[in-house]
Amino acid sequence: MDISRFGEFAILAQSRTFLDAAELLFMSQSTLSKHIMAMEHELGCKLIDRSQRHVTLTAQGEALLPYAQKIATLQHRYLAAIQIGAGEPLEHLTVGSIPIMAPYGITDAVIDFQQANPSYSVELIEGEGDTLKRMLLHEDIDLAFIRDSGAIEPEFKKIPFTTDRLVAVLPLDHPLAEYDTVEIDDLIDENFLMLPQGSFVSELVLSLCREAGFGPRVTFTGKRAENIISLVARGAGVSFLMRKPAESLASGKVALVPLEPATTSEVRLYLKRNAAHSQAVVSFIGFLPYRQLLQGDRTSSTAARPS
Repeated sequence: MDISRFGEFAILAQSRTFLDAAELLFMSQSTLSKHIMAMEHELGCKLIDRSQRHVTLTAQGEALLPYAQKIATLQHRYLAAIQIGAGEPLEHLTVGSIPIMAPYGITDAVIDFQQANPSYSVELIEGEGDTLKRMLLHEDIDLAFIRDSGAIEPEFKKIPFTTDRLVAVLPLDHPLAEYDTVEIDDLIDENFLMLPQGSFVSELVLSLCREAGFGPRVTFTGKRAENIISLVARGAGVSFLMRKPAESLASGKVALVPLEPATTSEVRLYLKRNAAHSQAVVSFIGFLPYRQLLQGDRTSSTAARPS
């Protein structure tokens, strides 16, 4: 059996759809399906249940998964070791990212990849989404972590990375601070402290207000979320931020209450569609699903080390 099939199976098990897994693997859905079927034939059992919309594993598939993950990770490591041992020249990878990197695990992903793949030279560039998209189209960067606006963008391939949810940022003594959720029109009479006009969150909040039939009373506009949180903590008004960056800045100074209905956004890994992607790009995409397993191995090794 081709050992790469174990990695393909592990990525399919994580992605739960042939479409997402095929994008991660840079192959067509039909090719991936044939590979899994060939794997099932060689093993003499069904690994996945194809009767549902999302891929689910059979009992045999669940039993195989941890071994498949280990095999795939070992393959990733020995290929990297061979490349380093051969003294091959460093291949350069340029990764773009929206400014909010740490709360979304983007910096960790890039650093983990660099440490696991010293044969690649990785450059990380920060920029706003529109700027990064232009850089991708001009091939100034190889790939980029960008917040997906939901627009149809056929020029890009988008791979899911992480999701987030919009929350109301309220003073701790606000009457709604202890609620499980709030609706946008619950705050109709409040002073709104906003991120700059044109930013993703600002446009999203303004759209929600229009749908609720009112225009917000904006009393502060600023680029830095930490300043907005400080103002909210002092009772200057309320605000709206994505939960993950807000949690990293709030430190218990404000209440973060999810909006209802749920308003979410997704950070995706963008690539220029129909571009000739380097091996470094393919390696980075393939590395992402194995990060947790690699981190688990490092933790276990540390725990087992004698003091």
